[in-house]
Amino acid sequence: MRNRGLVHWLPTYAATWNARRRLKHARRRQLTHLLFLVCDHFEPKHGAVSPDQPAQRIEAWREGYRQLQAGCLSRYGTRPLHSWFYPPHHGVEFLPALARFVYDGLGEVELHYHHSGDTEETLRAALTETLSTYRKYGLLLHEGAPPVPAFGFIHGDWALDNSADGEYCGVNSELSLLQELGCWGDLTMPSTNRCQTRKINSIYYGVDDPRLPKSHDWGSDASAGRRQRDGLLLIQGPLGINWRAPKYPRIENASLTTSNWGRPDRVRAWIDAHVHVLGRPEWLFIKLHTHGAIEQDFDGLFGRRGVDMHRCLNEEFNDGKTFRLHYVTARQAYNVIRAAEAGHGGDPAQYVDFALGRQVNSAYVANREHRLEACTRESLALRVMAPADDFDMSLRMGAVRRVSGCVEELSSRVESGGRTITSLNGTGITVELDAGTRPIVLDSVAYERFETSSGVVLKGSGPLALATTL
Repeated sequence: MRNRGLVHWLPTYAATWNARRRLKHARRRQLTHLLFLVCDHFEPKHGAVSPDQPAQRIEAWREGYRQLQAGCLSRYGTRPLHSWFYPPHHGVEFLPALARFVYDGLGEVELHYHHSGDTEETLRAALTETLSTYRKYGLLLHEGAPPVPAFGFIHGDWALDNSADGEYCGVNSELSLLQELGCWGDLTMPSTNRCQTRKINSIYYGVDDPRLPKSHDWGSDASAGRRQRDGLLLIQGPLGINWRAPKYPRIENASLTTSNWGRPDRVRAWIDAHVHVLGRPEWLFIKLHTHGAIEQDFDGLFGRRGVDMHRCLNEEFNDGKTFRLHYVTARQAYNVIRAAEAGHGGDPAQYVDFALGRQVNSAYVANREHRLEACTRESLALRVMAPADDFDMSLRMGAVRRVSGCVEELSSRVESGGRTITSLNGTGITVELDAGTRPIVLDSVAYERFETSSGVVLKGSGPLALATTL
């Protein structure tokens, strides 16, 4: 208890006690929408004892979370989503695998960043380089022509805006710098240590004061019908005391592990924290955090205890009368907040792409660095930076599903009537199309066509333009 930062947050928790009770009573008279999101400080190299272990962890996640989703979909008609906040010091080599998570519909990827002893100039340079590297794989980019660069952020060691007494940061102007670089919001809190803010259980704006650290210690609440134009948006998870915990009351800090898994008593504590946009109490945000890349916590996230948590969420808090459950990513939660600020109400599910479009890796994924020029529902265009024979790309554009080989450039556009024109160039290329597709080759130097059990395959070199219809 002494190490849980009580001096920072307990006074606010006590001062807001009556407000939480009033909100709890009011909740009984209305349908409450629960927006559930898990923000993962995803560090696959943490504690690894062999060179292969990080990659094995990532593959275990891909398979395990896919099975969790399938189970929830078949039992409850819902599909959990995850948000992986990935730090660059854990390896550029895993960026394609993370992009594949997005393509497979498991969730979305944002930025987790550790640093120490920086100045504003050194941090700007390092973050700019990191963002550029991620975007060479389509990460932290959103639908648009050109794509829209933006990212959610979690600070390493909780030390946002130099809030750890000078350790693990060094930059008092970090909030402003993040905004300058395209950060749509921070999701670091709660921390329950010296970095913890006085403001808790809130969605609010922190306005930077470059003269002082921890400018986000307090701020203005996000409010329905009013858009705050100054400051960085901060989305907090629930923080308080769980009076229903087994054996004795415990501090509830929104951490999700196997040993401290999502028990029913914790779910109720998350709800009772009432994290919401001011004036829209019927939309409650449950933002949890985890360090989910280590094997010991797999069970609490997609193993037996993870299954039990989602059973509780769906069977006790998704009856459609008292509660309705919505699984969202961090970006989708941000969009719902923006919709509330714009004055919208009703079902929040209709606003998950309200302000910031889908991450582009939901439409395609490629294993080598490339420059993305456009990615919308109707178009995709990219150039491979260093063409090589091992290039491999999956996409959802017309009937084309996979392109491999030494690809130099690719573009695809949807025309009226549902016809898709795909053009590419390179050598030793294989194009795989959906089964039953009858592609029309509009321009080709030398491509052979093969019928396989899974679809149509085109192989050759040089320019290729073909039309397909789903």
